[in-house]
Amino acid sequence: MKRRTKDEQKTNKRRTKDEQKTNKRRTKDEQKTNKRRTKDEQKTVRAARTNEHMTNNKYI
Repeated sequence: MKRRTKDEQKTNKRRTKDEQKTNKRRTKDEQKTNKRRTKDEQKTVRAARTNEHMTNNKYI
Protein backbone atom coordinates (compact mmCIF):
# COMPACT_ATOMS: atom_id res chain seq x y z
CA MET A 1 0.00 0.00 0.00
CA LYS A 2 1.19 3.49 -0.83
CA ARG A 3 1.72 5.81 2.12
CA ARG A 4 0.28 9.28 1.81
CA THR A 5 2.42 12.33 2.23
CA LYS A 6 1.63 14.91 4.92
CA ASP A 7 0.19 17.31 2.35
CA GLU A 8 -2.20 14.67 1.00
CA GLN A 9 -3.34 13.84 4.52
CA LYS A 10 -4.01 17.53 5.24
CA THR A 11 -6.00 18.03 2.05
CA ASN A 12 -8.09 14.94 2.79
CA LYS A 13 -8.78 16.18 6.33
CA ARG A 14 -9.76 19.59 5.01
CA ARG A 15 -12.03 18.01 2.39
CA THR A 16 -13.89 15.93 4.98
CA LYS A 17 -14.33 18.96 7.26
CA ASP A 18 -15.76 20.98 4.38
CA GLU A 19 -18.11 18.11 3.49
CA GLN A 20 -19.29 17.93 7.10
CA LYS A 21 -20.00 21.68 7.11
CA THR A 22 -22.03 21.50 3.91
CA ASN A 23 -23.98 18.52 5.25
CA LYS A 24 -24.78 20.42 8.45
CA ARG A 25 -25.88 23.45 6.47
CA ARG A 26 -28.07 21.29 4.25
CA THR A 27 -29.81 19.66 7.20
CA LYS A 28 -30.46 23.06 8.82
CA ASP A 29 -32.05 24.32 5.60
CA GLU A 30 -34.16 21.16 5.38
CA GLN A 31 -35.28 21.65 8.98
CA LYS A 32 -36.31 25.24 8.24
CA THR A 33 -38.34 24.24 5.19
CA ASN A 34 -39.99 21.40 7.10
CA LYS A 35 -40.87 23.77 9.95
CA ARG A 36 -42.36 26.24 7.48
CA ARG A 37 -44.33 23.45 5.80
CA THR A 38 -45.81 22.17 9.07
CA LYS A 39 -46.77 25.71 10.13
CA ASP A 40 -48.61 26.22 6.84
CA GLU A 41 -50.39 22.88 7.28
CA GLN A 42 -51.43 23.83 10.81
CA LYS A 43 -52.83 27.15 9.59
CA THR A 44 -54.93 25.49 6.90
CA VAL A 45 -56.24 22.87 9.33
CA ARG A 46 -57.11 25.55 11.87
CA ALA A 47 -58.89 27.64 9.21
CA ALA A 48 -60.88 24.63 8.01
CA ARG A 49 -61.86 23.77 11.57
CA THR A 50 -63.19 27.30 12.27
CA ASN A 51 -65.10 27.30 8.98
CA GLU A 52 -66.85 24.07 10.01
CA HIS A 53 -67.98 25.55 13.33
CA MET A 54 -69.06 28.94 12.00
CA THR A 55 -72.22 29.85 10.11
CA ASN A 56 -72.97 33.45 9.18
CA ASN A 57 -69.96 34.54 11.24
CA LYS A 58 -71.50 33.07 14.40
CA TYR A 59 -70.31 30.03 16.24
CA ILE A 60 -72.84 27.24 16.56
